[in-house]
Amino acid sequence: MTDEQTPPRGRGPNADEPHALTGLLSFWETVVEDAEATAAEYEDEGWETLVLHPGDVTVLPPANLPDATERVGFDVLVPGSEFDALSSWVESAAFDRYDVYRAREDDTVFAVSVVQDAAASKAVVVPLYYGLDEVDAMETKARERGELRLYVRPVEADRRVELVQSEPEPLFP
Repeated sequence: MTDEQTPPRGRGPNADEPHALTGLLSFWETVVEDAEATAAEYEDEGWETLVLHPGDVTVLPPANLPDATERVGFDVLVPGSEFDALSSWVESAAFDRYDVYRAREDDTVFAVSVVQDAAASKAVVVPLYYGLDEVDAMETKARERGELRLYVRPVEADRRVELVQSEPEPLFP
């Protein structure tokens, strides 16, 4: 967990462009339902799961500001209660594996990342989305580094939890 602040999303150069989920909200809801069903399958196998319900997912670095941050991955905004639960888990967990399930609708990619601590039988299920036009800088930097991160944070705090995806390829189309 880190205390570095995430810059607020404001009226930047792309503020007038449509959101990645414009016209795709029902598809996103299906992805979230799939994430919950995936968690249920893990629970049936004896795992403890935590499903995150992002309010927003932002690609880092942003496509319009590729050098704005050293962070590479997804900024994932979640409810405070889910963030608190995740924070408790990362204190004692060693998330060393993950699976990714991906789908594409028009120019938007939807993914569910299941980050796992196999020894403790714990899995964090994170639904994600991004527009294909937003991902070039992130994809290039993730491939160079051989990893990307999920920067999970709550609305009301300047804290975040980082979940490492050591092989970023499954997240890209």
